[in-house]
Amino acid sequence: MKVMKFLCSIPVILLLLYFLPPLGVIVFLARYLVNGQRHFFRAPVVIAIVSLVLLIPQGLHLANQNFSLGLSIPFLNEIIGSDIYPKLADYAKFSFIVAIIVLIVTYLLRSFLSGLSGKFSQLLGSYFSAKQAEEERIAKENDLKLKEKALTSKQKTPHVVKCPHCGKSNSIIGTVGKCISCREPIEYKEVKHENHHQ
Repeated sequence: MKVMKFLCSIPVILLLLYFLPPLGVIVFLARYLVNGQRHFFRAPVVIAIVSLVLLIPQGLHLANQNFSLGLSIPFLNEIIGSDIYPKLADYAKFSFIVAIIVLIVTYLLRSFLSGLSGKFSQLLGSYFSAKQAEEERIAKENDLKLKEKALTSKQKTPHVVKCPHCGKSNSIIGTVGKCISCREPIEYKEVKHENHHQ
């Protein structure tokens, strides 16, 4: 991982942009995969500043020529007239353009991914909320069914009732029924009611 961070460091990118421009662009983009969201603006800004610094002599020279400023800057003509500076100026222009393009593209990509992530999180939250609501509804339905089942089970429990007409003991389900002996209607009453009557 340290090797990857070194290969994607700003000095390495600057060197690659000079000697192997296509590889430099690839490593520049790979830097975002290695570092993620950290120091998002650092590389493009630093490379753009370095490029602008390299273009200062050419900018001053053009300003002197076009606007007749008459500035006397030591070694400016020597720098502009050297064999290496035209290559450096071209490199600076290329690096500046690459830095700006990479900054714009990665910013747009990050905004898109951030928006996509936000929508995904929102959809995921809605899904889990709906699922939780459904689970709560099912749990309530199950509780109601259990209560109904308990009530029905209680209603189906047989009760021994003594017929008040003939004295025969009867087993009935529920609270009312008929005596198996005399066929008269009989009623089951709670124990407390029977005690109350006694």
